[in-house]
Amino acid sequence: MPLPRFERLARLTGLLRDRTVRLAVTGLSGSGKTAFITSLLYNLLSAVGHPARLPFLRAAAERRIFAARLDAPPVETIAVFPVRDAITALAADPPHWPPSTTELRRADLTLCFTPAGFLGRVAGGTAELRLEVLDYPGEWLLDLPLLGQSYRDWSRVTLERARRGARASLARDWLDFLARHSADSPGDPEAAHQAHVLYRAFVAACRTQEQLSLLQPGRFLNAGQIADPSLLWFCPMPFAIGVHPRGGSMAALMEARFEAYKQLVVRPFFAQLARGVDRQIVLVDVLRALNAGQAAFADQRLAFETILAAFRFGRRGLLRLLFGARIDRVLFAATKADHVPALQRDHLEALMANLVAVPTLRAEAANAQVAATALASICCTEDGTDVIDGRKVDVVIGLPEGAERRIRFFPGIVPVAPPPEGFWGERFTEFPVFQPPRIAPAEGDGVPHIDLDKALDFLLGDTLA
Repeated sequence: MPLPRFERLARLTGLLRDRTVRLAVTGLSGSGKTAFITSLLYNLLSAVGHPARLPFLRAAAERRIFAARLDAPPVETIAVFPVRDAITALAADPPHWPPSTTELRRADLTLCFTPAGFLGRVAGGTAELRLEVLDYPGEWLLDLPLLGQSYRDWSRVTLERARRGARASLARDWLDFLARHSADSPGDPEAAHQAHVLYRAFVAACRTQEQLSLLQPGRFLNAGQIADPSLLWFCPMPFAIGVHPRGGSMAALMEARFEAYKQLVVRPFFAQLARGVDRQIVLVDVLRALNAGQAAFADQRLAFETILAAFRFGRRGLLRLLFGARIDRVLFAATKADHVPALQRDHLEALMANLVAVPTLRAEAANAQVAATALASICCTEDGTDVIDGRKVDVVIGLPEGAERRIRFFPGIVPVAPPPEGFWGERFTEFPVFQPPRIAPAEGDGVPHIDLDKALDFLLGDTLA
Protein backbone atom coordinates (compact mmCIF):
# COMPACT_ATOMS: atom_id res chain seq x y z
CA MET A 1 0.00 0.00 0.00
CA PRO A 2 1.53 3.31 -1.05
CA LEU A 3 2.36 5.81 1.70
CA PRO A 4 0.38 9.05 1.94
CA ARG A 5 1.99 11.95 0.12
CA PHE A 6 3.04 13.88 3.25
CA GLU A 7 4.51 10.77 4.91
CA ARG A 8 6.55 10.07 1.79
CA LEU A 9 7.70 13.70 1.82
CA ALA A 10 8.64 13.47 5.50
CA ARG A 11 10.74 10.37 4.89
CA LEU A 12 12.43 12.02 1.92
CA THR A 13 13.21 15.04 4.10
CA GLY A 14 14.89 12.79 6.66
CA LEU A 15 16.94 10.95 4.05
CA LEU A 16 18.14 14.24 2.58
CA ARG A 17 19.03 15.74 5.94
CA ASP A 18 20.45 12.80 7.92
CA ARG A 19 24.17 13.37 8.26
CA THR A 20 27.29 12.20 10.07
CA VAL A 21 29.83 14.80 11.17
CA ARG A 22 33.26 13.94 12.54
CA LEU A 23 34.62 16.66 14.81
CA ALA A 24 38.34 16.67 15.68
CA VAL A 25 39.06 18.37 19.00
CA THR A 26 42.64 19.60 18.71
CA GLY A 27 44.85 21.34 21.23
CA LEU A 28 48.11 21.19 23.11
CA SER A 29 48.27 19.41 26.46
CA GLY A 30 46.36 21.31 29.14
CA SER A 31 44.21 23.28 26.69
CA GLY A 32 40.97 21.80 28.04
CA LYS A 33 39.99 19.13 25.50
CA THR A 34 38.49 16.75 28.10
CA ALA A 35 36.46 19.56 29.69
CA PHE A 36 35.26 20.74 26.26
CA ILE A 37 34.09 17.30 25.15
CA THR A 38 32.41 16.59 28.50
CA SER A 39 30.52 19.88 28.39
CA LEU A 40 29.62 19.46 24.71
CA LEU A 41 28.15 15.99 25.25
CA TYR A 42 26.37 16.71 28.53
CA ASN A 43 24.83 19.97 27.33
CA LEU A 44 23.61 18.43 24.08
CA LEU A 45 22.13 15.48 26.01
CA SER A 46 20.37 18.02 28.24
CA ALA A 47 19.20 20.20 25.35
CA VAL A 48 15.94 18.28 24.92
CA GLY A 49 14.58 19.08 28.36
CA HIS A 50 16.57 22.24 29.11
CA PRO A 51 17.37 24.07 25.88
CA ALA A 52 17.91 27.35 27.74
CA ARG A 53 21.45 26.22 28.58
CA LEU A 54 22.32 26.64 24.86
CA PRO A 55 20.52 29.85 23.80
CA PHE A 56 22.84 30.60 20.87
CA LEU A 57 22.60 27.12 19.37
CA ARG A 58 19.62 27.85 17.16
CA ALA A 59 18.30 24.31 16.93
CA ALA A 60 18.16 24.14 20.75
CA ALA A 61 16.77 27.65 21.23
CA GLU A 62 14.00 26.91 18.71
CA ARG A 63 13.25 23.62 20.53
CA ARG A 64 13.82 21.57 17.38
CA ILE A 65 16.06 18.98 19.10
CA PHE A 66 13.62 16.38 20.44
CA ALA A 67 15.94 13.45 21.26
CA ALA A 68 19.60 12.88 22.07
CA ARG A 69 21.50 9.72 22.89
CA LEU A 70 25.03 8.42 23.31
CA ASP A 71 25.95 5.57 20.98
CA ALA A 72 28.65 2.92 21.26
CA PRO A 73 31.42 3.58 18.73
CA PRO A 74 31.41 0.90 16.01
CA VAL A 75 35.22 0.59 16.01
CA GLU A 76 36.36 -1.43 19.00
CA THR A 77 40.02 -0.45 18.55
CA ILE A 78 39.21 3.10 19.76
CA ALA A 79 38.46 3.56 23.45
CA VAL A 80 35.13 5.15 24.39
CA PHE A 81 35.32 8.65 25.84
CA PRO A 82 34.32 8.19 29.51
CA VAL A 83 31.60 10.82 29.63
CA ARG A 84 29.80 9.15 32.55
CA ASP A 85 33.02 9.10 34.60
CA ALA A 86 33.64 12.75 33.75
CA ILE A 87 30.11 13.68 34.83
CA THR A 88 30.57 11.70 38.05
CA ALA A 89 33.73 13.72 38.79
CA LEU A 90 31.80 16.98 38.32
CA ALA A 91 28.90 15.69 40.45
CA ALA A 92 31.15 14.62 43.36
CA ASP A 93 31.28 16.47 46.69
CA PRO A 94 33.51 18.36 46.27
CA PRO A 95 33.53 18.32 42.48
CA HIS A 96 36.86 17.79 40.73
CA TRP A 97 38.21 17.93 37.21
CA PRO A 98 38.10 14.75 35.10
CA PRO A 99 41.56 13.24 34.40
CA SER A 100 43.36 14.31 31.26
CA THR A 101 43.49 12.22 28.11
CA THR A 102 46.05 9.40 27.93
CA GLU A 103 44.89 7.64 24.74
CA LEU A 104 42.81 8.08 21.60
CA ARG A 105 39.13 8.14 22.58
CA ARG A 106 35.88 8.63 20.75
CA ALA A 107 32.36 9.70 21.64
CA ASP A 108 29.32 9.14 19.42
CA LEU A 109 26.16 11.19 19.89
CA THR A 110 22.95 11.16 17.85
CA LEU A 111 20.68 14.20 17.80
CA CYS A 112 17.14 13.84 16.45
CA PHE A 113 15.71 17.15 15.31
CA THR A 114 13.04 18.83 13.21
CA PRO A 115 14.50 20.60 10.17
CA ALA A 116 13.88 24.34 10.07
CA GLY A 117 13.39 24.70 6.33
CA PHE A 118 10.24 24.65 4.23
CA LEU A 119 10.17 20.87 3.82
CA GLY A 120 10.55 20.36 7.56
CA ARG A 121 7.74 22.76 8.43
CA VAL A 122 5.30 21.57 5.76
CA ALA A 123 6.00 17.84 5.78
CA GLY A 124 6.66 17.45 9.48
CA GLY A 125 9.82 15.50 8.69
CA THR A 126 12.59 14.65 11.12
CA ALA A 127 16.31 14.14 10.68
CA GLU A 128 19.32 12.83 12.57
CA LEU A 129 22.78 14.23 13.12
CA ARG A 130 25.31 11.59 14.10
CA LEU A 131 28.24 13.35 15.74
CA GLU A 132 31.60 11.61 16.15
CA VAL A 133 34.01 13.40 18.49
CA LEU A 134 37.67 12.39 18.68
CA ASP A 135 39.83 13.08 21.74
CA TYR A 136 43.53 12.35 22.15
CA PRO A 137 46.55 13.50 24.20
CA GLY A 138 47.64 16.96 23.16
CA GLU A 139 51.29 15.92 23.23
CA TRP A 140 50.70 13.63 20.25
CA LEU A 141 49.61 16.57 18.13
CA LEU A 142 53.23 17.74 18.00
CA ASP A 143 54.22 14.58 16.13
CA LEU A 144 52.32 15.49 12.96
CA PRO A 145 55.06 17.84 11.66
CA LEU A 146 57.60 14.99 12.01
CA LEU A 147 55.97 13.24 9.04
CA GLY A 148 57.30 15.99 6.79
CA GLN A 149 60.83 16.02 8.25
CA SER A 150 63.93 13.90 7.84
CA TYR A 151 65.84 12.76 10.92
CA ARG A 152 68.74 15.04 9.97
CA ASP A 153 66.52 18.13 9.64
CA TRP A 154 64.64 17.40 12.85
CA SER A 155 67.90 16.87 14.73
CA ARG A 156 69.38 20.12 13.46
CA VAL A 157 66.37 22.25 14.41
CA THR A 158 65.90 20.58 17.80
CA LEU A 159 69.56 20.89 18.76
CA GLU A 160 69.64 24.56 17.76
CA ARG A 161 66.61 25.19 19.95
CA ALA A 162 68.07 23.20 22.86
CA ARG A 163 71.17 25.38 22.98
CA ARG A 164 69.24 28.66 23.31
CA GLY A 165 67.18 30.47 25.93
CA ALA A 166 65.36 28.66 28.70
CA ARG A 167 66.22 25.24 27.26
CA ALA A 168 70.00 25.60 27.42
CA SER A 169 70.57 24.90 31.12
CA LEU A 170 68.04 22.05 31.12
CA ALA A 171 69.74 20.33 28.18
CA ARG A 172 73.23 20.25 29.72
CA ASP A 173 73.31 16.59 30.85
CA TRP A 174 71.92 15.32 27.56
CA LEU A 175 74.24 17.46 25.42
CA ASP A 176 77.26 16.42 27.52
CA PHE A 177 76.37 12.76 26.89
CA LEU A 178 76.10 13.38 23.13
CA ALA A 179 79.54 15.01 23.21
CA ARG A 180 80.96 11.72 24.54
CA HIS A 181 79.02 9.59 22.03
CA SER A 182 79.34 11.15 18.60
CA ALA A 183 77.08 10.41 15.66
CA ASP A 184 79.85 8.34 14.06
CA SER A 185 80.50 6.20 17.15
CA PRO A 186 79.38 2.53 17.13
CA GLY A 187 75.61 2.08 17.39
CA ASP A 188 75.50 0.69 20.92
CA PRO A 189 71.83 0.03 21.88
CA GLU A 190 72.54 0.66 25.58
CA ALA A 191 74.18 4.01 24.87
CA ALA A 192 71.30 4.92 22.54
CA HIS A 193 68.80 4.09 25.27
CA GLN A 194 70.69 6.21 27.81
CA ALA A 195 70.76 9.12 25.36
CA HIS A 196 67.00 8.74 24.96
CA VAL A 197 66.48 8.72 28.75
CA LEU A 198 68.48 11.94 29.15
CA TYR A 199 66.67 13.62 26.24
CA ARG A 200 63.29 12.59 27.59
CA ALA A 201 64.23 14.02 31.03
CA PHE A 202 65.22 17.26 29.29
CA VAL A 203 61.88 17.44 27.44
CA ALA A 204 59.94 16.76 30.64
CA ALA A 205 61.86 19.49 32.50
CA CYS A 206 61.11 21.97 29.70
CA ARG A 207 57.42 21.41 30.33
CA THR A 208 57.34 21.25 34.12
CA GLN A 209 59.94 23.92 34.92
CA GLU A 210 59.56 26.39 32.05
CA GLN A 211 56.03 25.65 30.74
CA LEU A 212 57.34 25.24 27.19
CA SER A 213 55.15 23.72 24.46
CA LEU A 214 57.20 22.82 21.38
CA LEU A 215 58.47 19.48 22.69
CA GLN A 216 58.94 16.58 20.29
CA PRO A 217 58.29 13.71 20.00
CA GLY A 218 55.04 14.06 21.88
CA ARG A 219 54.99 10.44 23.03
CA PHE A 220 58.16 11.04 25.03
CA LEU A 221 55.83 12.91 27.41
CA ASN A 222 52.81 10.61 27.03
CA ALA A 223 53.67 7.28 25.46
CA GLY A 224 50.18 5.80 25.40
CA GLN A 225 49.96 2.12 24.53
CA ILE A 226 52.92 1.09 22.36
CA ALA A 227 53.60 -2.62 21.85
CA ASP A 228 57.35 -2.11 21.38
CA PRO A 229 58.77 0.59 23.72
CA SER A 230 62.13 0.45 21.91
CA LEU A 231 60.51 2.41 19.07
CA LEU A 232 60.90 5.44 21.36
CA TRP A 233 64.59 4.89 22.15
CA PHE A 234 66.09 7.65 20.02
CA CYS A 235 66.93 11.34 20.26
CA PRO A 236 68.37 14.07 18.02
CA MET A 237 72.07 13.86 17.17
CA PRO A 238 74.45 16.41 15.63
CA PHE A 239 75.53 15.73 12.04
CA ALA A 240 78.55 17.11 10.23
CA ILE A 241 77.51 19.11 7.16
CA GLY A 242 77.20 16.90 4.09
CA VAL A 243 77.98 13.69 5.99
CA HIS A 244 75.50 10.80 5.91
CA PRO A 245 75.21 8.32 8.80
CA ARG A 246 77.70 5.47 8.50
CA GLY A 247 76.18 2.01 8.60
CA GLY A 248 76.24 0.61 12.13
CA SER A 249 76.87 4.04 13.69
CA MET A 250 74.96 5.67 16.54
CA ALA A 251 73.39 8.15 14.08
CA ALA A 252 72.26 5.31 11.79
CA LEU A 253 70.65 3.51 14.72
CA MET A 254 68.87 6.68 15.87
CA GLU A 255 67.71 7.49 12.33
CA ALA A 256 66.30 3.99 11.83
CA ARG A 257 64.32 4.24 15.06
CA PHE A 258 63.09 7.75 14.19
CA GLU A 259 61.79 6.52 10.81
CA ALA A 260 60.23 3.42 12.40
CA TYR A 261 58.51 5.64 14.99
CA LYS A 262 57.00 7.77 12.22
CA GLN A 263 55.83 4.81 10.15
CA LEU A 264 54.61 2.48 12.91
CA VAL A 265 53.27 4.94 15.50
CA VAL A 266 52.71 8.45 14.14
CA ARG A 267 51.33 7.71 10.67
CA PRO A 268 48.73 5.10 11.79
CA PHE A 269 47.52 7.40 14.56
CA PHE A 270 46.94 10.39 12.29
CA ALA A 271 45.41 8.17 9.60
CA GLN A 272 42.86 7.07 12.20
CA LEU A 273 42.36 10.61 13.46
CA ALA A 274 42.01 12.34 10.11
CA ARG A 275 39.82 9.84 8.26
CA GLY A 276 36.62 11.64 7.31
CA VAL A 277 37.13 14.71 9.53
CA ASP A 278 34.63 17.42 8.60
CA ARG A 279 35.00 20.00 11.36
CA GLN A 280 37.81 21.01 13.66
CA ILE A 281 38.12 23.05 16.83
CA VAL A 282 41.58 24.10 17.97
CA LEU A 283 41.72 24.83 21.72
CA VAL A 284 44.47 27.11 23.05
CA ASP A 285 45.23 28.01 26.66
CA VAL A 286 46.50 31.51 25.90
CA LEU A 287 46.16 32.64 29.51
CA ARG A 288 48.48 29.93 30.82
CA ALA A 289 51.18 30.98 28.36
CA LEU A 290 50.78 34.64 29.38
CA ASN A 291 51.06 33.58 32.99
CA ALA A 292 54.26 31.57 32.39
CA GLY A 293 56.14 34.48 30.82
CA GLN A 294 57.72 35.64 27.58
CA ALA A 295 59.65 32.44 26.75
CA ALA A 296 56.61 30.21 27.33
CA PHE A 297 54.30 32.50 25.35
CA ALA A 298 56.72 32.67 22.40
CA ASP A 299 57.24 28.89 22.52
CA GLN A 300 53.49 28.20 22.59
CA ARG A 301 53.05 30.46 19.58
CA LEU A 302 55.85 28.67 17.71
CA ALA A 303 54.37 25.26 18.59
CA PHE A 304 50.99 26.44 17.40
CA GLU A 305 52.38 27.74 14.10
CA THR A 306 54.38 24.52 13.57
CA ILE A 307 51.32 22.36 14.08
CA LEU A 308 49.03 24.48 11.92
CA ALA A 309 51.59 24.56 9.11
CA ALA A 310 51.29 20.76 9.04
CA PHE A 311 47.50 20.96 9.37
CA ARG A 312 47.47 23.51 6.55
CA PHE A 313 44.06 23.42 4.95
CA GLY A 314 43.73 22.74 1.25
CA ARG A 315 45.57 20.42 -1.11
CA ARG A 316 49.08 21.00 0.26
CA GLY A 317 48.36 20.16 3.91
CA LEU A 318 49.88 16.98 5.36
CA LEU A 319 46.51 15.75 6.60
CA ARG A 320 45.07 16.18 3.10
CA LEU A 321 48.08 14.82 1.21
CA LEU A 322 48.66 11.80 3.44
CA PHE A 323 45.21 10.96 4.76
CA GLY A 324 42.61 12.73 2.61
CA ALA A 325 41.15 14.92 5.36
CA ARG A 326 38.75 17.58 4.06
CA ILE A 327 37.94 20.08 6.80
CA ASP A 328 35.37 22.72 5.88
CA ARG A 329 34.89 24.54 9.21
CA VAL A 330 37.58 25.48 11.71
CA LEU A 331 37.17 27.26 15.03
CA PHE A 332 40.15 28.59 16.99
CA ALA A 333 39.15 28.96 20.64
CA ALA A 334 40.99 30.53 23.57
CA THR A 335 39.90 28.47 26.57
CA LYS A 336 39.27 29.31 30.26
CA ALA A 337 37.51 32.58 29.47
CA ASP A 338 35.91 32.38 32.92
CA HIS A 339 39.31 33.35 34.39
CA VAL A 340 38.82 36.92 33.13
CA PRO A 341 35.80 39.23 33.64
CA ALA A 342 33.31 39.82 30.85
CA LEU A 343 34.93 43.04 29.59
CA GLN A 344 38.25 41.22 29.15
CA ARG A 345 36.81 38.35 27.12
CA ASP A 346 36.68 40.49 23.99
CA HIS A 347 40.41 41.11 24.49
CA LEU A 348 41.04 37.38 24.81
CA GLU A 349 39.09 36.69 21.62
CA ALA A 350 40.98 39.46 19.78
CA LEU A 351 44.32 38.04 20.95
CA MET A 352 43.28 34.59 19.74
CA ALA A 353 42.27 36.00 16.34
CA ASN A 354 45.59 37.83 16.08
CA LEU A 355 47.60 34.69 16.89
CA VAL A 356 45.88 32.69 14.13
CA ALA A 357 45.73 35.39 11.47
CA VAL A 358 48.01 33.52 9.03
CA PRO A 359 46.36 30.07 9.46
CA THR A 360 43.00 31.78 9.07
CA LEU A 361 43.99 33.20 5.68
CA ARG A 362 45.21 29.75 4.57
CA ALA A 363 41.97 28.10 5.65
CA GLU A 364 39.84 30.73 3.92
CA ALA A 365 41.89 30.34 0.74
CA ALA A 366 40.99 26.64 0.86
CA ASN A 367 37.29 27.56 1.09
CA ALA A 368 36.99 26.60 4.76
CA GLN A 369 34.88 28.75 7.07
CA VAL A 370 37.02 30.02 9.94
CA ALA A 371 36.33 31.86 13.19
CA ALA A 372 38.12 32.72 16.44
CA THR A 373 36.48 32.91 19.84
CA ALA A 374 37.04 32.79 23.59
CA LEU A 375 35.05 30.29 25.66
CA ALA A 376 34.87 28.44 28.94
CA SER A 377 33.68 24.87 28.47
CA ILE A 378 32.85 24.67 32.18
CA CYS A 379 32.37 28.03 33.91
CA CYS A 380 33.89 28.09 37.42
CA THR A 381 33.50 31.77 38.31
CA GLU A 382 31.12 34.71 38.36
CA ASP A 383 31.85 38.36 37.62
CA GLY A 384 32.31 40.87 40.40
CA THR A 385 34.21 44.01 41.37
CA ASP A 386 36.96 44.90 43.82
CA VAL A 387 38.92 47.98 44.86
CA ILE A 388 42.65 47.94 44.13
CA ASP A 389 44.82 50.98 44.94
CA GLY A 390 41.67 53.03 45.40
CA ARG A 391 40.24 52.10 42.00
CA LYS A 392 37.22 49.94 41.28
CA VAL A 393 38.16 47.06 38.97
CA ASP A 394 36.33 44.13 37.41
CA VAL A 395 37.26 40.72 38.84
CA VAL A 396 36.11 37.11 38.77
CA ILE A 397 35.00 35.30 41.91
CA GLY A 398 35.66 31.59 42.36
CA LEU A 399 36.83 28.86 44.70
CA PRO A 400 40.44 27.71 44.15
CA GLU A 401 40.94 23.96 44.27
CA GLY A 402 41.58 22.82 47.84
CA ALA A 403 40.54 26.15 49.36
CA GLU A 404 37.66 26.80 51.74
CA ARG A 405 36.81 30.35 50.71
CA ARG A 406 36.13 31.95 47.38
CA ILE A 407 38.49 34.66 46.19
CA ARG A 408 38.17 37.81 44.12
CA PHE A 409 40.71 37.48 41.35
CA PHE A 410 41.97 40.37 39.21
CA PRO A 411 43.74 38.94 36.12
CA GLY A 412 45.21 42.18 34.83
CA ILE A 413 44.56 43.51 31.34
CA VAL A 414 44.65 40.89 28.61
CA PRO A 415 46.47 42.27 25.53
CA VAL A 416 44.60 42.24 22.22
CA ALA A 417 47.78 41.40 20.28
CA PRO A 418 51.01 39.51 21.06
CA PRO A 419 52.62 41.59 23.81
CA PRO A 420 55.60 43.86 23.05
CA GLU A 421 58.95 43.47 24.78
CA GLY A 422 58.11 45.90 27.59
CA PHE A 423 55.05 43.90 28.64
CA TRP A 424 57.21 41.18 30.17
CA GLY A 425 58.98 43.28 32.80
CA GLU A 426 57.06 41.40 35.47
CA ARG A 427 55.12 38.16 35.53
CA PHE A 428 51.72 38.74 33.89
CA THR A 429 49.70 37.29 36.74
CA GLU A 430 49.30 34.04 38.68
CA PHE A 431 46.14 32.25 37.58
CA PRO A 432 44.58 29.96 40.18
CA VAL A 433 43.05 26.59 39.32
CA PHE A 434 39.39 27.04 40.17
CA GLN A 435 37.23 24.20 41.40
CA PRO A 436 34.54 23.25 38.86
CA PRO A 437 30.87 23.76 39.73
CA ARG A 438 28.97 20.82 41.11
CA ILE A 439 26.38 19.46 38.65
CA ALA A 440 23.48 17.00 38.80
CA PRO A 441 24.63 13.50 37.73
CA ALA A 442 21.56 12.84 35.55
CA GLU A 443 20.87 14.72 32.32
CA GLY A 444 19.18 17.83 33.54
CA ASP A 445 20.25 21.42 33.53
CA GLY A 446 23.54 20.80 31.73
CA VAL A 447 26.90 22.33 32.58
CA PRO A 448 27.43 26.09 33.03
CA HIS A 449 29.68 27.51 30.33
CA ILE A 450 30.63 30.67 28.48
CA ASP A 451 29.85 30.76 24.76
CA LEU A 452 30.01 27.00 24.21
CA ASP A 453 26.66 27.34 22.43
CA LYS A 454 28.10 29.91 20.01
CA ALA A 455 30.95 27.54 19.22
CA LEU A 456 28.51 24.67 18.63
CA ASP A 457 26.33 26.80 16.37
CA PHE A 458 29.36 27.67 14.23
CA LEU A 459 30.57 24.06 14.08
CA LEU A 460 27.22 22.27 13.76
CA GLY A 461 24.53 24.84 13.13
CA ASP A 462 24.27 24.23 9.39
CA THR A 463 23.81 20.48 9.95
CA LEU A 464 20.93 21.15 12.36
CA ALA A 465 19.16 23.65 10.11
